[in-house]
Amino acid sequence: MSVEREVSRKALEIYDRDLRPLAEKLAFELPVRAKEPPGLPNVLFLGNHSSGKSSFINHLLETDVQKTGLAPTDDGFTILCHGEQKDTFDGQTVTTHPSLPLRNLNRLGPAFISRLKLKTLPNPLLKSFALIDSPGMIDAIGAANTREYDFASGVRFFAEKADLILFFFDPDKPGTTAETISILTQTLAGLEYKLLIILNKVDLFQNIRDFARTYGTLSWNLSKAIRTKDIPHIFNIYLPEHRKSVSEHGISSIPLQDFDASRSEVLEEIRRTPTRRADNVVSDLIHAGRRLVMHAKLCNTISLDYRKIQMKWMGISTAVLAAGIVSTWGAMQIWPGWEIASSVATVFLLATAGCWFWGRWLLKQFVGKLHEYATLDQMFADTFRNELALQDRTDLNAMWSGLKETARKTFSVLSPRDVPNFFSMSRSIRKLEHLMEDDIPKLRRSINQGTED
Repeated sequence: MSVEREVSRKALEIYDRDLRPLAEKLAFELPVRAKEPPGLPNVLFLGNHSSGKSSFINHLLETDVQKTGLAPTDDGFTILCHGEQKDTFDGQTVTTHPSLPLRNLNRLGPAFISRLKLKTLPNPLLKSFALIDSPGMIDAIGAANTREYDFASGVRFFAEKADLILFFFDPDKPGTTAETISILTQTLAGLEYKLLIILNKVDLFQNIRDFARTYGTLSWNLSKAIRTKDIPHIFNIYLPEHRKSVSEHGISSIPLQDFDASRSEVLEEIRRTPTRRADNVVSDLIHAGRRLVMHAKLCNTISLDYRKIQMKWMGISTAVLAAGIVSTWGAMQIWPGWEIASSVATVFLLATAGCWFWGRWLLKQFVGKLHEYATLDQMFADTFRNELALQDRTDLNAMWSGLKETARKTFSVLSPRDVPNFFSMSRSIRKLEHLMEDDIPKLRRSINQGTED
C-alpha cells in the first residue's frame, strides 16, 4: 500500500474513532475528507471574473476546454477529469455516480446542482489529478446576493477536498472586496497552507511603476485579509499565447523573463499535487481537530453558564417555596385556622410560580442570544481568557473567525442543556488534545519515513 493510501486510511480511522463521536454530540460538521473515500487529488481555481482562471486551465491542458472572456462566462463549478473520450455530464449525474465521491454535494440544493458540470477528456495530465474551475467572484456591492445558491458553501466543500488552491487576481481588480474578502477571511479560514496567490496578466503593464503600484495594492489588501505574520507570496504570471494578441495592439510592457520563471513554478506546484496529498490529509486532520477542540471548549463554557442560570433560579424557586411552607406552618401556629394560613400559602405559591417563570425567561433569553455574534465573541473571550491574556494569540483569533458561523449554526439546532456534562466534556477535550500532541504527529512522521524509504 502506498504512503498516501496508508496515511488516508489511518486518518479516516482517527476521524471515525476519535473525532466523529464528539462532533455528532456537539452538532459540529467535520470536513469533507472525513465523510468520503479519497479520490484523485484536486486543484481548485478561484478568483474574480476575467482574472484568467479558465484561460490558465486551457494553457495547462493545452486545449480550449473552458470558455473564456472579459464578462462572466459561467455561474457554476466545473470538474475536469480524465476520460477515454471528451464528454460533459450534468450535476445530477455527478452527485449520483457511484464511483465519484461527491454525493455530499446534494446538501447544497438543486440550484447549486443545476450549475455543476463534469467534463472528461483524454488528457494524460488528468490521470494524476482533477481540476475544479469556479465561477468568477463578484466585487460589485450587493451583487453577490444575486446568486441563487450558497456560493461560499460550494467553495468550502471543494476547498476542503482540494490539495492545492490557486487564487487569481488581475491588474484591473487587485483589491479584495465583496465576495473575495469573505472567501479569503472566512470560507478559506484554516486552509491557507493549500493556497497560492497569483497575480495574472502582468504582460498588460506598460511600465514597472504600474506593476509596482498594483503589486503593492494587492499585497496590502492581502495582508489585511489573510492574518499571517508575513505577507503572502504572490506569483506574478502571464500566459504567452495571450501575449501575442497584446503585442499586436502595440501595447508596450515590462520585461517578462522573471514572470516566465514564476509561471513555471506554478505549473510545477500543480504537477506535484499528488505528492501533497498525504501531507494535506494530515494537515486537514490537525485543522479539524483544533477546530473541534475550540468548539468543544466553547460548548463547555456555554453549557456551564446555562446550568448556572438554571441552578440559580431553581435554587431561588426552591427557597421561596420552602419559605412559603415554613411561613404557612407558622401562621397556623399563631392564628389557628386556614383563613390566614391559606392567604400566606397563596402569596408564596404565586411568588414561587413567578420565580419559576422568571428563570425560564432568563434561560430563553440566554439561548436566544447565542444566535448573535457579539454574544459568541464574548463566550470565546471567556473561554480562552487565560490564553489571550498571556500573549497575542493571532492563531486563536484567526481560527475563531472561521469557526464563529459554525458555532452560531450549532446552537440553532443544539440546546445548551443537550451538551454533555462538564466532566464528560473535559475527558473528551483532554483525549483530543492528547491526540493532537501525540498520535497525529506520529502520522506526520510516517510520511517522512515513507518518503525516505
